[in-house]
Amino acid sequence: MQPRRKASNMRPLRNRWTALAAALALTALAGCTAEGGGSAGDGDSAADPNSAAAQRSMEGVESFYGEYGDYVAVTTAIQDGKVTAEELDHPFVAQQEHLDALNSWDGQNPVYELRPPAGGNHLSAWQTCTGSVYEGPIVDGNAVHSMEHGAVWLTYDPALVEQADIDALALLIGARDYSLMSPYPGQGVAVSLQSWGNRYQTEDPSDPKIGEYLDTYVLNERFNPEPNAICAGGVTTTAS
Repeated sequence: MQPRRKASNMRPLRNRWTALAAALALTALAGCTAEGGGSAGDGDSAADPNSAAAQRSMEGVESFYGEYGDYVAVTTAIQDGKVTAEELDHPFVAQQEHLDALNSWDGQNPVYELRPPAGGNHLSAWQTCTGSVYEGPIVDGNAVHSMEHGAVWLTYDPALVEQADIDALALLIGARDYSLMSPYPGQGVAVSLQSWGNRYQTEDPSDPKIGEYLDTYVLNERFNPEPNAICAGGVTTTAS
């Protein structure tokens, strides 16, 4: 049974770098197949080989990889038998099951300990993330799948952000492929940016580090579980 959804409520705005080595691509779990044919749009900064180093110097960015630092390192450690996902401080960075494809699925959307989530098991359909701005909340499990494809998800608390700032953020997201934006009522901070295994939160909607985070993490090869996966053609509806 698929979760009920409202009609599409996405604000229309204007709408890769090299893949990881084949061995690293195989670390994508649960058979979520990378697809071709998409355009990465404004992703040049993510191809910068110094981007991983740049993220480590970004003040205020939370990394959930612990001592391993990034997705590539943690999946390599798991492959080498040095650690299991369950032994990590934040196991979700290595959890990529499609829950709705499992025989045990109860038809309910996944609930995450971290809200908004920054990775973990998710739904089999991704949320379209081609610079997509949604006027209503979206399903966490679809947005997590988008981050698995290398996207950054910007969320804002509508009780804490003025409409003029929402419009400005929408222009920033709408100009960049592999990104998406939606309200997240009750998140408790004005703006939160999530990518796979990383997060940056700020009370200032005009914080210049919002753009810096996008420059650093969109399609960053160190934090992208599924190189060459597309952002087009996913779910475009808001949550029921």
